[in-house]
Amino acid sequence: MPYVNVSTNIILVIVGIGLLIFIHELGHFLVAKKIGVRVLAFSLGFGPALFKKKWGETEYRLSLVPLGGYVKLAGEGPEDEKSGASWEFSSKSAGQRASVFVAGVALNAVLAFIAFVVAFQIGVPFITPDVGQVMPGWPAWEAGIQRGDKIVEIDGSKDLDFEDLFTIVALSNPATGVSLKVERDKKTFDVTVIPKYDEEHGIQRIGIMPATSLEIDKIFAFENNDAPARDAGIQVKDVVTAVNGKRISAEDEFREVEAMNPGKEISLTVLRDNKEVELKVTPSKVTRRMLGISCATAILDGVKNNSIASSAGLMKGDEVLEINSIPVTGFTDIRKLVVESKDETCIVTVKRNNTVNLIEIPFKDEKAKEEFLGSLTPFYGLKVDSLVEGFPAEKIGLKPGDRITSLDEKEIKEWNILLQMVTTGQGKPMVIEWMRGNERFVSTIEPQKDEKSAAGRIGVKFREKTEVKQYGLSGSCIVGTKKAIINVQRLYLTLKGFFSKRLSTKNVGGIILIAQASYESANVGFGKLVYFLGILSLQLALLNILPIPVLDGGHLLFLAIERIKGSPVSQRTLSIAQYIGFGLIITLVIYATRNDIMRLLTL
Repeated sequence: MPYVNVSTNIILVIVGIGLLIFIHELGHFLVAKKIGVRVLAFSLGFGPALFKKKWGETEYRLSLVPLGGYVKLAGEGPEDEKSGASWEFSSKSAGQRASVFVAGVALNAVLAFIAFVVAFQIGVPFITPDVGQVMPGWPAWEAGIQRGDKIVEIDGSKDLDFEDLFTIVALSNPATGVSLKVERDKKTFDVTVIPKYDEEHGIQRIGIMPATSLEIDKIFAFENNDAPARDAGIQVKDVVTAVNGKRISAEDEFREVEAMNPGKEISLTVLRDNKEVELKVTPSKVTRRMLGISCATAILDGVKNNSIASSAGLMKGDEVLEINSIPVTGFTDIRKLVVESKDETCIVTVKRNNTVNLIEIPFKDEKAKEEFLGSLTPFYGLKVDSLVEGFPAEKIGLKPGDRITSLDEKEIKEWNILLQMVTTGQGKPMVIEWMRGNERFVSTIEPQKDEKSAAGRIGVKFREKTEVKQYGLSGSCIVGTKKAIINVQRLYLTLKGFFSKRLSTKNVGGIILIAQASYESANVGFGKLVYFLGILSLQLALLNILPIPVLDGGHLLFLAIERIKGSPVSQRTLSIAQYIGFGLIITLVIYATRNDIMRLLTL
């Protein structure tokens, strides 16, 4: 009965989020009572009260807007009339008042720890530390880490998941890097990787993605609402077991067949409810828009360790000047001359630190040439290396050696920015500017679809490989503490990303996103929901301690100022600060809710 399950999950989410708010306000309530302050109101939610009941001196409310809650203390607000009575909040010492504000944060932190411990006793699925995609030229690639490897230890930390890897790498010392133990073919080896700062996201990374299973995680549409997987009846949670009658065990095998059959029907065997189902699907022809230029320079941005290139002495940062005494201007020349070389030894002339060196590369066969080229990644600049015949760049007169300076009147300094603008421009005409020596050229250019390299895609994303972590009481306490620390670090990285403007504020989510994420966690299992609520409780505690007026941290800031200056902050200053703080919070809520709605509209 799916409707019963859906209803149960919704109730669990509502109860769970309500519990976080209740616990926070309960902390304020209990400590206020303990120090003798009258509590006038205890509300879950803001706005008009849907339900209220008075017991003793306190009115308990359930309010309309479920975005938090509050405890109303006698003599707390700057606008409240103060009689000086001992039961008023303002009559208590700064230390006592601070204890009330700290109590909500403290109880949320305690709840988070308890939630983590309970969750790990139930069992929580995590993305495994198995390596999926390895980004060419990135540190993991240079270190020789391959798809299918499993990272079993990082800087002495064991029992890992991908979340742990991500955070430890992001916070590691860029001078010393991270020490990894990597498992491959049942053998383990050690490797040190120096993380690379990702300019786009504002964090350190080593350039790996998690491995995937063959379970369908998401189904999506392409242009013009074209969605082959949806139209073929493929469903989320289906597990692909065979393609065209051939059994497969990895996503790569599926993607190879998918890519090679644009517009051609293929048969899929999927496992659904423990039964194999045969389906027919026709991959869409997916093309990319391009200008038809390459700006791959002759400077090496990466050299894979323990490769033909590194063994011969090539290093990252080398600039290749010649191949077999023939000058090169970019990586296209390097590839062409290596492939065409008939000698068993290739002489590479490189410039390193203003010194020119000759390096001999031995080639046993054609395979060795491809291995050599595959162990190098070029630095992409804005100087044109080569042009694709018949594409827009050639048609408007761009030539090898030209340097691109701007696109759509925006100065371009990096290849990735140019690529991103072309990719997201939806094929609209653009104004491109370039230099040839001291001569400036400007032209309109319209990105063109590369029909020849069209790949087949059916519109599915596979779920990452996961494993359930479950422990006894002592193990749950240890791992729960570890996860609490990891999540504090991740919140720090997120806030750092927002303030440095590396992380887009479009990622900010509100109550709708929280509800969606909670519901998805409930679908995965009760353990995952409890774990996610623990994360929310911890984040609620940490965000509340920020020194922003209206939040607990803002109140603590004013109490600290009071202790330093020897007298309370003026009522006028408090009122202004409260209004500013409230305005900031409301603005953030509106912006986050707007982001939530935009996400829903683009699903």
